[in-house]
Amino acid sequence: MDEGNTEAPQPLPVPAADSILVGSDKRGWFITARGAVRATLCYPLRETLLARLEESSDIPSVYVDLSRCIYMDSTFIGLLVAIDRRLQKGVGGRLHVMQPSRECLDLFRQLGLQDFLVIDVDLTPPPDEMRELAAAPGRPGADFILRAHEELMETSEEARRKFGLLREELERKLRGGKPREDTH
Repeated sequence: MDEGNTEAPQPLPVPAADSILVGSDKRGWFITARGAVRATLCYPLRETLLARLEESSDIPSVYVDLSRCIYMDSTFIGLLVAIDRRLQKGVGGRLHVMQPSRECLDLFRQLGLQDFLVIDVDLTPPPDEMRELAAAPGRPGADFILRAHEELMETSEEARRKFGLLREELERKLRGGKPREDTH
């Protein structure tokens, strides 16, 4: 040990218990979800990655590490589905769910997504530099939540049944509380 160095080593930054980290390299984008991931945490991911996928098709793959994620709300799951669909439309890439925790795998099964998403038991190492996304201030808007659930509802009959009422309520909210006009 160097007795001349009296400075304490600086600790590595520790992400918040509930957090999303992102990074990228030539292989694609990497997402690490930790703790409980809800709409306020995943909204910045939509702004960061989904917006980029909608503008460009230069992202070959997205790797999502869910090994330390204990809960995902349906908005986050819908966002993952939307990312996977954009990748397939672009360069034909896929979103890879890596080492999902038991809780996450159970949620995928409940929604009938275990055969829709690519689920890898192996972990593709992320790039050396990953940054934590800050949670969105306030609450994400009904439009963001509605779009995520519409993506999710297109994947299975289970998802359509589970989120049909929520879709109707979000659409009503976006119409300013007015009932849907019948066109019959």
